[in-house]
Amino acid sequence: MSVGVLTVAIMAVPAIQRSFDDLGIPLSQVEFACVDIETTGGSPQSSRITEIGAVRFVGGERTATFRTLVDPGLPIPRFITHLTGIDDAMVREAPAIEAVLPSLLEFLHGAVFVAHNASFDHRFINHELQRLGYDPIPGPPVCTARLARRVLGPDDVPNVRLATLAQFFRTAAQPCHRALEDAEACADVLHALLDLGGRLGILTLTDLHESVRARGKPHYGKIRLTDHLPKTPGVYVFRRAATESGPGEVLYVGKAKDIRARVRSYFYGDSRRKIANLLAETGVVEARPCDGEVEALVVEARMIRRHSPRYNRRGKGWRRYAYVKLDTREAWPRLKVVRRVRGEGTYVGPFSGSRTATLAKEGLEDIFAIRRCTKSMGRTTRFAPCALAELGRCLAPCDGRVTPERYEGLVRFLQQTLSSPDGLLAALEGRMERLAVDERFEEASEVRDRLRALVSALARARQERWLLEAGRLEIHVEGRRMAFRSGALQRRGDEDGYELPLSFEVWDEVRAVLGWLRGKPTRVVAADAPPSEPIAGGAALARLRKRFDEPRGASRR
Repeated sequence: MSVGVLTVAIMAVPAIQRSFDDLGIPLSQVEFACVDIETTGGSPQSSRITEIGAVRFVGGERTATFRTLVDPGLPIPRFITHLTGIDDAMVREAPAIEAVLPSLLEFLHGAVFVAHNASFDHRFINHELQRLGYDPIPGPPVCTARLARRVLGPDDVPNVRLATLAQFFRTAAQPCHRALEDAEACADVLHALLDLGGRLGILTLTDLHESVRARGKPHYGKIRLTDHLPKTPGVYVFRRAATESGPGEVLYVGKAKDIRARVRSYFYGDSRRKIANLLAETGVVEARPCDGEVEALVVEARMIRRHSPRYNRRGKGWRRYAYVKLDTREAWPRLKVVRRVRGEGTYVGPFSGSRTATLAKEGLEDIFAIRRCTKSMGRTTRFAPCALAELGRCLAPCDGRVTPERYEGLVRFLQQTLSSPDGLLAALEGRMERLAVDERFEEASEVRDRLRALVSALARARQERWLLEAGRLEIHVEGRRMAFRSGALQRRGDEDGYELPLSFEVWDEVRAVLGWLRGKPTRVVAADAPPSEPIAGGAALARLRKRFDEPRGASRR
């Protein structure tokens, strides 16, 4: 009869205690503890541990072992005895779990918990720890079964059972449903899997945790495409494989603070179908290192503009952009919603879509009695007026009741109002408030949406104007010096500047720069023209933007 005795053997190699705040440490420097337990059943709520075995190693060398039988305090089922060889007599004089746990915690301290089908062992031990008032062992554990699914294919092994893997790798230790022997076999299997994983780019503790966490593996083997990527800020590009005619099609462009980590995350089990399709088509992954976040924003926007990648939502979004145009080429100018800047006129926008542009157009038409009909009109064109003319909401050039000079004065006043919008904003806000007081809430809501669309567009236009009209502009922000030419960030120094109104192709880039600069302490080093916004309308725009940005009900607190 064997008597269970707790045995801890410390080898000659000193143990390395390590903090895992930095999960990017190389696997050769990580200390692992491979653990196996035998139990009276499959549920920690109704079953108990009968044996614990563990082996601890670093850099492939064993540093310590832990082995003990445990008195479960209840009879061991016959089928468990048949499976493990552990019976009631063997554990009668073994220590109880209460006596074992302090030594086990000391043994595991500072090491990464590893087990085969690790959730079982990890959950069982943590259940006992929490039952007895100890803090649980933090996760996630490393599971050699899940790791095997990442690095081995169905042609390699029929399944990922520990015995199958031990036989495949011809490990020195063979599993036999005893704790220490199974833990040693698990350790040998882990070493073999890490050797294979190194070819797939599993080189650090972060890589290991992410690869084990990965949900699927159809394209996991392509993770080797990321081996050369730098751990720096910048832009990454997914491409099809190159052909004889040149580099492959650009499929997706993104930015990251750590290019390598971000790109590898796509291979670690992103469940979105779009990502699976992207990885299926990818043959090359490229990096464009950048000097900081703003440069990465600009490079990303320029590459999306240049290549229109199929997997970039933003690459397709500019098709929906729209402008409000006051078409001054017409004899009797009117407001239109258009898709691009083309021809003479005054433009507001771009807006994110035609619906928002239409709201802004309707807001202007609420205040200015400009014609709304879409019929082509010359100076002498006449036809019957619509109901808006009778309501006084249109000057009605259609029936000759307004002179060209008076109508041109209205058009000039509208153009000036876009630069000095105090009166426009006050009129729309006043109408919204009156409708709300009269409990005409649906109409008030429509005016609010029109006012919000105009406020957003006019405020953006002011920011774009000071950036572009500064000409050659050098600023110092967050410890770095940046140069712009008419709104275009100078990377090589020969980039062309942009013009107002901004075309939708470059709007994303300028918007990204302005968004990044907002709220950051910035010092102007040099400028062709002082960067500034007009005073007129500024206070009203700021107040209304704040009002519309507040959560609903905040003003009633």
